[in-house]
Amino acid sequence: MRNVRKHVFVVFAVLLFLTGATRAAEKDAEIPSEREKVIVYYFHGTYRCPSCTRIEKWSYEAIKNSFPKALKEDKLLWKPVNVEEPENRHFIKEYSLFTKSLIITEVKGDKQTKWKNLDKVWQLLRDQEKFFAYVSQEVRNYMDN
Repeated sequence: MRNVRKHVFVVFAVLLFLTGATRAAEKDAEIPSEREKVIVYYFHGTYRCPSCTRIEKWSYEAIKNSFPKALKEDKLLWKPVNVEEPENRHFIKEYSLFTKSLIITEVKGDKQTKWKNLDKVWQLLRDQEKFFAYVSQEVRNYMDN
């Protein structure tokens, strides 16, 4: 009987150890997605003209339709930001913003490694297909990098 208890205890201890090791491995597997991501910001003001709202809407649709898995896994983030709010004003200087802008950034760890202003969105406002293609390709360039 004593040996049976000893074996049960050993088996229980091994299972507990393996469960902890599995959880640790799962946690380690999550870290890259938390460390490396692409963020697409749409910077706007409080007043929103029809062109500004179209840029936001089309940008989000292009991203959502082209990268649903990356959005779900938080490897790609969509963030509309009102730069007129005090806590967001730092973005104006950080990205040299002078108008409503779509900015794509690459983040590794806590550091932004590069960014780009997708300024052609203004030129493509009359052609949804070209707009979607442009935004999707620029995001893909960052996602594949």
